[in-house]
Amino acid sequence: MLYRAGPRIPLGGLEEVKMFQKLLRWLRAQIGTLFGDAPGANDIILSGQMENALALWAQMYETGGPWCTAKNDLHSLHIAASVAREFARLVTMELQVSLSGSSRADYLAEQLAPFLDKLPNYTEIACALGGAVFKPYVSGDRLLVDVVQGDCFFPTTFDTTGRLTGAIFSEQLKRKNTIYTRLERHEYAAGVQTIQNKAFASSSTASLGHEIPLTNVPEWADIAPEVRIEVERPLFAYFRIPLANRNDRHSPLGASVYAPAVDTIHDADEQFGRLLWEYEGGQLAIDVDAAALRPTGDGGFQMDQRSGRLYRGCMTGNVADRTLFNVFAPALRDEAYLRGLDGILKRIEFQCGLAYGTLSDPQNVDKTATEIMASKQRSYSTVKSIQHALQVALDDLLYAMNAYADLYQLVPAGSYTAVYNWDDSIVNDPSERKQLFWQYVQAGKFPMQRYLTEFEGYSQEEAAQIAAETSAENTADETLTFAP
Repeated sequence: MLYRAGPRIPLGGLEEVKMFQKLLRWLRAQIGTLFGDAPGANDIILSGQMENALALWAQMYETGGPWCTAKNDLHSLHIAASVAREFARLVTMELQVSLSGSSRADYLAEQLAPFLDKLPNYTEIACALGGAVFKPYVSGDRLLVDVVQGDCFFPTTFDTTGRLTGAIFSEQLKRKNTIYTRLERHEYAAGVQTIQNKAFASSSTASLGHEIPLTNVPEWADIAPEVRIEVERPLFAYFRIPLANRNDRHSPLGASVYAPAVDTIHDADEQFGRLLWEYEGGQLAIDVDAAALRPTGDGGFQMDQRSGRLYRGCMTGNVADRTLFNVFAPALRDEAYLRGLDGILKRIEFQCGLAYGTLSDPQNVDKTATEIMASKQRSYSTVKSIQHALQVALDDLLYAMNAYADLYQLVPAGSYTAVYNWDDSIVNDPSERKQLFWQYVQAGKFPMQRYLTEFEGYSQEEAAQIAAETSAENTADETLTFAP
């Protein structure tokens, strides 16, 4: 068997990050010994800057950032997750992928459908961590796709175009007191894909332990230790977020969509903390004199109603000099703090390539038509570049799925053509575009039949019939009007 019968099993959260860092350190020291005969460089292309950046992006996505701790008393706005989610929504909300050409195309479309249903989630993770790997595998007579997040694989080689051609993927199983780890290395060179699998057993997470045969683990018993396959490109797809990587300018890996705004996101969380403190510190309270309270008999005093929140301690001193109580009700400065927060959110939108009003208050932006278009164009440009990168990755994924369909003879051979439909409604309002093309129809510059199918949802046959009837009516009206 060329491939495992199931997906990589993630550890999840902080545990996965720690295991990734441990595996990375171990692989750097042992990769030459483990995979010395494999083609390609025996090294992990992941610098210390990128390792730290991946850990930071993951923490910002999951918890808000390392600054959001109980010690700092900061509540995260979870801006990083919001930015990644918004980009994923804009990138995938109108995507339609259709395959045609043969029964092979129909089979690939059926196998790809479950992956496409969850593509917005996968795109969100990729946007957060700078990229993801889409790796198909065979399960029975089906083709499934394993999505490996940006901080869960170890890149080893890239070609001159920036395509990922080699990587190491890991999978772990826990049985009683033993941890089993499988390393799966892919290397593509000179038209040959080399896949190597090695298994290890350890009693702790401190190390991989000692190497064991794959047959010792039932789930891996049918996996071949090494396979070489002649193909035209790698049997996996790397979806790289196409942004400049400022954390490591020489790294071929992608960067998070919110990487340019890390410090500003930190500022936003701190400003939000000040706003919360303003509400907390400005709560209504009453300072009460001890003379106004009833003794409880045990040396204390009894307060009425919300004693723990409304009343604050007891005033002491000469009662004749002041009142028995004092109301604390300062004027809140929340408007000033909100304006400051809104300004920071606008800066984050600009740094991340989002339109103003995505995170900030939309009522305070885009005063002119020119400003509206410029803001939308910024978001449109970023989204289109990510869409292009995603389409390249989907093409590579389909190629790999088609190659496995050939290798395992899952369906008769045949050609396929993939068509991707991306909508540009981010910039062009659909209602405005519809109105514009209706004007073209009225001016005779756009076919009525095509307008009905694209904008009104009619089938080709229905649109042709309506267009013919409309044309006949217009001809009859002209004959009646201009007849001598």
